[in-house]
Amino acid sequence: MGRWRSWVLPALLAVAQLAYWPAPVLGRADPTRMAAGLAVTAVVCGGLVLRRRRPVVAAAVVTGALALGTWATPQQEYFVPGDALLVLAAAESVALFHVALRTSRRTTLLVVAGLLVVQAVLVIDDEPLDILVSLALYAIVAAGGRVRRRWLDDRDAAAHRLEQAEQARRDAAAAEQRRLARELHDVSAHHLTSIVVNASAAQFVGTPQLRADALEFAARTGRETLTALHQLVAVLPQAQEATSLADLADDFRQLGQVVQLEVTGEPPPEQAEALHGIAREALTNTLRYAPGATVRVSRTYDEKGATLVVEDDGAAAPVEGLGSGRGLTGMRERAAALGGTVTAGPRTAGGWQVRAVLPAVAAPVRLRVWLRSQVVLDAGLILLTLLLPLSGVAVMAVSRSAATLVLLAVVAHAVPLLWRRQRPWTTAIAVALTVWLGPLLAAVNVVPPAETWIFVFNVGADAAAVYAVAAYARRFDLTWIGLVAVLFSSAAGFAVLLAVSGEAYSGTPPPDSPAPALMLVVFTAVCAWFALAVPFGVAWLAGWGARRRRENRLRSEEGAVAVVSADAEQRARAERARVAAGLQASVLASAAQVTEAAGRQDLDGVVGAAKAALAAMRGLLDDLRPAQRNPEVPSSESV
Repeated sequence: MGRWRSWVLPALLAVAQLAYWPAPVLGRADPTRMAAGLAVTAVVCGGLVLRRRRPVVAAAVVTGALALGTWATPQQEYFVPGDALLVLAAAESVALFHVALRTSRRTTLLVVAGLLVVQAVLVIDDEPLDILVSLALYAIVAAGGRVRRRWLDDRDAAAHRLEQAEQARRDAAAAEQRRLARELHDVSAHHLTSIVVNASAAQFVGTPQLRADALEFAARTGRETLTALHQLVAVLPQAQEATSLADLADDFRQLGQVVQLEVTGEPPPEQAEALHGIAREALTNTLRYAPGATVRVSRTYDEKGATLVVEDDGAAAPVEGLGSGRGLTGMRERAAALGGTVTAGPRTAGGWQVRAVLPAVAAPVRLRVWLRSQVVLDAGLILLTLLLPLSGVAVMAVSRSAATLVLLAVVAHAVPLLWRRQRPWTTAIAVALTVWLGPLLAAVNVVPPAETWIFVFNVGADAAAVYAVAAYARRFDLTWIGLVAVLFSSAAGFAVLLAVSGEAYSGTPPPDSPAPALMLVVFTAVCAWFALAVPFGVAWLAGWGARRRRENRLRSEEGAVAVVSADAEQRARAERARVAAGLQASVLASAAQVTEAAGRQDLDGVVGAAKAALAAMRGLLDDLRPAQRNPEVPSSESV
């Protein structure tokens, strides 16, 4: 189907060209020239077939063939229209549009420059103004292609957002399980492990001061654990404010670890939080498996990214039975969420090393691009609205100063279109007011009455302003005001111009009474109003249609993402509630006994309650493993 689509437009263009020429002159024109025209038509349409797969090649073939056709079918030949290949010339715009749509900005600019060079060679001796017309046409076509490309990219991005939201919905429960597992492991397991290690050391040494310190530490840390667990039970898990690595190192020094810290650079907050969690888990593991060892913590951040290294010398024997088996998994998940990696293993010199690497966060690159598609499109539109007035200025029988004022007047009428998207009402007001620059110049005799016809060609800017109000104004229900205002202003201004120019061409002196002249102006204004109502109404309807399509598209895209995101949030909320119920039923009771035993000065009870809480926590974490997840939700292994 795609191949046939590539042939449809060239075939229709070839039929239209043959119907325009040479069909009307068959049997009367030079057979050789007609054969050349038919050959050029075949080459152009054949080249246009390549516009989707090889747009630059298509543009080169089409332009070259058209240039050859212009030379082969000169205008002065009998039975050949002034523009024999007029219909076929549209192929060049189609090819350029696809170049802008499917290639880079640089390639598009190079192709436009090449087309202008070819056009200059063809018309420089005959119609130099055609180069300006070609520039405006190429700019509009190329800008239109770039705008269309950006529109397609936006649709692809919207589809990607919806796909991501669908994936998040499917993985919502599993993702929440992983997040809650990290919360439980980082917040509670670290605290409970510290209590067991500290209390066990106090039991072994047995000095009164050390036992008192261990009990005081157990009471304080137990309360912190209960607070964190209650937050989870209440389904209000809030991201804890990450303390600095220096504070974290001090906490572990108080537990007997020898921690050496080296920090270079400051990563972004999101990376800093992830590295803090990884460092906390790695230090907790050194406390479990190498209590009293010397630990070196190094964090660096530069243009390559962030690196965290936690290594110990493994000098002491580990405390058995405290690990849950989730620590390394949690560290890897934290790093993977930011595109990084975590590796862990024994050191050659003895001990253990954990190394986390996160890629650098790319700063948004802001290129100073002066040539933007929307600006070029607007500038090309303005240039097109000025072509007829500018052509008229070139042939006006007025002085240079008068021609300059006329030129400034027609430019001032069209320039507000540059702001038609950002300021549609301002654009409409400016266009409606500058309509009267022509009558003003005629009233003060700067422009002779016979030359006022030039201002009639400004109607294109008025229609564009009406379209802009309908398409971009905030309140659509008021856009009819812009239509009516521009329509009345344009009709009245044109009526005055037509009345003045009519008097000049009639050759009769103006009547003594102003009543006939006023009646003529009113009558002309009514006629102009009806004449302009149709194109202005079409412009307003076109703007309304574009606005409706844009709003419906955005509503559909954003609405679909919102529905899927709401379902994902509902699934995550249900999982939080389930985990909170498990916490309340198992871990909280054991954790509360830690504080109670510390209050009774029962060190053995503290150790037993902390180990029981750790066992309950391990059971809850086991319940969050992928093997026990809902079959509807893909596990981390399947993802």
